[in-house]
Amino acid sequence: MPTDPEPPVGGSTNGTEADRQSAGVRARDQGLSASDQTASDSDQTLSDTDQTLADTDQALSEEDQAAAAADQAASDRDQAVADRERSSRVAGDGESAAGYAAARAQRREVTAERERTGERRAVRMFERAENAARRDREADLRDIQALARDRAADLRDQAAEAHERATGKSGGRAARVRADAAADRARAAEDRRRAGADRKQAALDRERAIAELEAAQLDDLTGFYRLGLGTAVLQREIDRSRRGSGRLVLAYCDVDGLKQVNDENGHATGDRLLKGLAKAFRSRLRSYDPVVRVGGDEFVCAVSDATVHQARQVFGDIQDAFSDGDPDASVTVGLAELRPEDSLAALIERADLALRETRAAQAN
Repeated sequence: MPTDPEPPVGGSTNGTEADRQSAGVRARDQGLSASDQTASDSDQTLSDTDQTLADTDQALSEEDQAAAAADQAASDRDQAVADRERSSRVAGDGESAAGYAAARAQRREVTAERERTGERRAVRMFERAENAARRDREADLRDIQALARDRAADLRDQAAEAHERATGKSGGRAARVRADAAADRARAAEDRRRAGADRKQAALDRERAIAELEAAQLDDLTGFYRLGLGTAVLQREIDRSRRGSGRLVLAYCDVDGLKQVNDENGHATGDRLLKGLAKAFRSRLRSYDPVVRVGGDEFVCAVSDATVHQARQVFGDIQDAFSDGDPDASVTVGLAELRPEDSLAALIERADLALRETRAAQAN
């Protein structure tokens, strides 16, 4: 390709200055060409990363769908077993009693299976959240690259002006340099567009992660935490309290007579009772007080920045609200105040002991 003729080199001062300017233009052009190659390599790396993130997201989505299907199948089996359990209980003969015991054992197996499925979905949730963080980091890199390309475009414009001054000519190399500058700015705009798309996808990944968390780690019936994630949330509350006031009360709650209600009236009646308790919890607790369902009729709740006296008042109100929905409904509560040496397990054990002592006192 023909190039612009270089200015004649002679002994004049003007010729020497023109030579220096032309040499500077060529050096700057070579530097920009090297920057182009670096940017091109970075483009390829970012594109490869983007494809990897997309593939990862698709794989995580498919794994979560499979886990969700398994959870639904386990839920269906749980309902079928519950129906058989109730039929056996109503029949009341020896053969049905054996069927009742078998149904109860099978239901425990299904519950364990659902817990394992929940754990798998929780793992997927954390992986999707990490995928979202990687997309955010990629968006930051694209923004940095866009700034670099804008800077390169400015330098190309300066090079074109220097070339015109050195040669006294417009067009030719100067026009090509300006065209390259325009291409740099267009690529910078594309980098920013893709950075915005990355951040949008990262936000979607986080939303999906939250949805998976709710599906995997929230109890279907009450909406409270299941034991797995619930344990981590309770520990976080303890840690937070220790960084602050140091005051926290753990409540261990047990619905009175739920097994008898299930045996005599069926699990649907028992489920309505549990939903009533969940409603009472929500009406009296603060939105950030975590509640964990640790068994069929047992719940653990952490109340931060409170004394035992204050917590006793709160759970007295919960008992009243629970009874308002069903005069025969009641819940026994054991309270334990956080001590400096307490582990979560020790705190729960002490609250459970308080519950049993309260129930024994009520029986006397």
